[in-house]
Amino acid sequence: MMSFLRKHMKVIFLITIVGFLSGAFIGFGSYFFGGAANADTAAEVNGEKIPYRRYNAMLNRVIDNMRRNKEEVNESTMNRLKQEVLQDMIQEEVFWKEARKYGISVSDQELAADIQNYPAFQRGGRFDPQAYAQILYQMLHTTAQEFELSRRRQIAIAKLRQLIASSIQVSEPEAKLEYLRAHGGKMTDYDKDHDKFVQNLRQEKVMLVFNEWFKQLNQTVKIRVFLNGREAV
Repeated sequence: MMSFLRKHMKVIFLITIVGFLSGAFIGFGSYFFGGAANADTAAEVNGEKIPYRRYNAMLNRVIDNMRRNKEEVNESTMNRLKQEVLQDMIQEEVFWKEARKYGISVSDQELAADIQNYPAFQRGGRFDPQAYAQILYQMLHTTAQEFELSRRRQIAIAKLRQLIASSIQVSEPEAKLEYLRAHGGKMTDYDKDHDKFVQNLRQEKVMLVFNEWFKQLNQTVKIRVFLNGREAV
C-alpha cells in the first residue's frame, strides 16, 4: 500500500513514499524468491538493486515510530511490516524508473526548496542546517546524501502522477451523458450538481487510466526478492 509509510511515520513524515492513489495497493510483476549470493540486496526491480541496508534502515524507522506511539510490535506485526515496507520500496523503484523514462527531472533548486519548507527542519520559521542534520542523524539514521536522493525520487514521482492526471479531462457532452445515465435520464439538477459531478467523474477517469497503466507496467516488471534465509517476507 503506497500510503503505508505515511501512516506509520507521522513524526518523520518527510521521507514517505508519494502514492499515486490514496490508500491503494498496487502489486507489480512476478516475485521470485531466493539467492544466497545476494545477501547485500533486499530485492531487484528489473535488475535495479534495493540494498538490504536501505530496506533495513527504513524498516527500523517504521518500528521506532510505532514504539514511540505506544503501538505494539509483536511477531505478527513485524512480519507484516517487513512485507509492506519492501513492497513500498519496490513500488517506489518502479515509479522512479517510469519518471525517468518520461524525462522528468528535479533541479537542485526544487530539491532545496522542498527540504527547506519542512517545519521539522526550521527554527523560528526559517530553515536551520543544524536542525536538519540533527533530525537526519538522531531520528532518521541516514545521511544527507541518502535523504536528498530519496526526496528527489519522490518529487519526480509526484510530478509523473500530476503529468498523467492533468491530461485527463471531462468534456461537457460527456458530463451530460454520464449525468443522464446516473439520474435515470433526468437533468433537473444538472446545473446545481455540475461542478461536483464533473469533479467526481474526472476522479473516476483518472483512477481508470492509472489502473490500466499499472496493468501495462505489471507486464514488464520483473522482481526478485532475496530475503529468504535472513528475513521472513
